[in-house]
Amino acid sequence: MGHAFQQTLMDALIRYHRMRGFNANWVVGTDHAGIATQIVVERQLEEEGKTRHDLGREKFIERVWQWKQKSGATITRQMRRLGASANWAYADTERQRAGYFTMDAKMSRAVVEVFVALFEQN
Repeated sequence: MGHAFQQTLMDALIRYHRMRGFNANWVVGTDHAGIATQIVVERQLEEEGKTRHDLGREKFIERVWQWKQKSGATITRQMRRLGASANWAYADTERQRAGYFTMDAKMSRAVVEVFVALFEQN
């Protein structure tokens, strides 16, 4: 229900601005800051009696990508079924029709760049 509500609001706003003549582009993406994904993967590890520290950074990141490959397009499939007017072609980085993901190389660089800039601006 949360995703449906959030996506509906974004869809309404983007359509409203397009109708007003704005050149509005809704770039599809999921998993703000990777926090939700980290929690899911850590819970999976917990069921195995492990923690992310047991795996180490590189293996943990591999595990996150494995989960993303398996389940990453669920939200965007739901959005498509709802008829969301996002730009589906723009962010199809992995040919999964899933949009951008926070840990994509391009997105990670952008996130770091923005956070550093904001830090430098106090």
